[in-house]
Amino acid sequence: MTNEPTRPYIQKIVNDAREYVQSLLDENKRLHELLADIQEENRRSSARYVEVEQQNTNLANLYVASYQLHGTLDRQRVLDAIKEIVINLIGSEELAIWELDEKREELKLATSFGIDEDAWSTIPLDSNSGVVGLVTASGESFVAGRSPIVPTGREAGLTACVALKLDDRVIGAIAIFSLLSQKEALEPVDFELFDLLASHGATALYCTRLAEVAA
Repeated sequence: MTNEPTRPYIQKIVNDAREYVQSLLDENKRLHELLADIQEENRRSSARYVEVEQQNTNLANLYVASYQLHGTLDRQRVLDAIKEIVINLIGSEELAIWELDEKREELKLATSFGIDEDAWSTIPLDSNSGVVGLVTASGESFVAGRSPIVPTGREAGLTACVALKLDDRVIGAIAIFSLLSQKEALEPVDFELFDLLASHGATALYCTRLAEVAA
């Protein structure tokens, strides 16, 4: 008795089994690709969520900072609000705020934190006034690494200097020296805070002057 008649049948079973296994492998590959796409979409969604949350936090910080500046006509409270913005939001515990004395053509230290007040009490506006003087004279704020100017001497650790401006009139300046150790560099929101300090800080300080005169 021969097995010849059964061979085609067996071969068909083998071929069908191979096709079935291949279809399973193909389906497995498709499912793995689908899973990878889902995981990538989840990753993008998570990153986007973190980004939106950070933007919301930044907006909230900007709102709080603006409110702090305009929520009082007390000069010391405005100065304290500026310091709090620099310390807690920008991240520096070395700062100085000067107001311009136009008659004497010099900057007078209004308040500071973490620096030698005696060494920075006044800055004459002359050719040797350094970055702070240049910022006051030009009205253009300075940010280390974004300006061709390189601070030297006692200004060597300067991270930024912001001109306090009412329209085109400069009424003072804010110097921000070293950042906190845990902050490696300035972030995009910091530049928005610089703009806020430049205009809203100047307006708030100017309003306190008007309030003192009217009192």
